[in-house]
Amino acid sequence: MRDTSPEMEKKMIEMMQKKSPTERVKMGISMYETSRYLVTRAIKEQNPNISETALRQEIFLKFYRNDFDPATREKILKHLENVGIRALTE
Repeated sequence: MRDTSPEMEKKMIEMMQKKSPTERVKMGISMYETSRYLVTRAIKEQNPNISETALRQEIFLKFYRNDFDPATREKILKHLENVGIRALTE
């Protein structure tokens, strides 16, 4: 779906090209941090008693579920579980 007129899209591209690489990276980081905050908040609203390990796993699934085949996804989820267990014992 494209809801932006070609003129506005061109103007947005021109504005972005005027920004320095550092400004563009900062914008990207800010957008990622905002989306991570919103996803985390939504997960916690649905499950207020979620553990930190389960939260990390859910965040991973929200962002990257479709980027990995099922076997790789399970390995990553297991690793996130183990990281959480190690953190509790250290």
